[in-house]
Amino acid sequence: MTLLQRFLADFGFQPLEFVFDTLIPSLLAILFGGLIGLQRERHERPAGLRTHALVCLGSTVFTLVSYLGFSQTSGFDTSRIAAGVVTGIGFIGAGAIFRQGTLVKGVTTAASIWISAAIGLALGTRLYYLAILVTVIGLFILSFLKNLENRIIHAPFYTVKITTAGDFTGIEGVKEALKDMDCDVKSKKYELTPAKDERVYSFQVRSRVPDFAHKVISVLSREQGIRKISIG
Repeated sequence: MTLLQRFLADFGFQPLEFVFDTLIPSLLAILFGGLIGLQRERHERPAGLRTHALVCLGSTVFTLVSYLGFSQTSGFDTSRIAAGVVTGIGFIGAGAIFRQGTLVKGVTTAASIWISAAIGLALGTRLYYLAILVTVIGLFILSFLKNLENRIIHAPFYTVKITTAGDFTGIEGVKEALKDMDCDVKSKKYELTPAKDERVYSFQVRSRVPDFAHKVISVLSREQGIRKISIG
């Protein structure tokens, strides 16, 4: 027995147990959490690949500590650490939610962080089939149900921001033009720039019009006094 093997044996290190009990769950946590995070990253959401992978890995490690480290301790409820993970992950999810005007954004990303933590808990208890199933279903919901939701339930949101000259008086014509394009105007915001020779009008609208941005720019660019149009 080599010095390294003797050293590891003194600490009770078992290679096979290490691989199956800790290494495989940890690597799968990085993979599954990373897949969900990659989907969020592609849609330019505030929490992406690294955040989801770390959340999933952290949940897995906490569960392994509870499941393996305290399972032999009498009187210790191993589910307490899992409950703490569920509570703690809410603070991270709350950081992904922000408000823009009357819109609340980031709720779906917060939910994806929450589901990544759930996958980590499943991996930590070696419920691999459950972790795989939840990952596949989560990716399906994030990738495909958004388009179905927009087509069946409601049209997508757009932010139309218009910069005009300070003496611009055609804002009512702009609003009528948006309504004529079957836009549902949800909120309006008017600003006066520091230069005092420009005004900024922001509209939150819903529309199912194909190629919405191009058509709005084509229509509004005809109005005299509009200096800039941006749509996001």
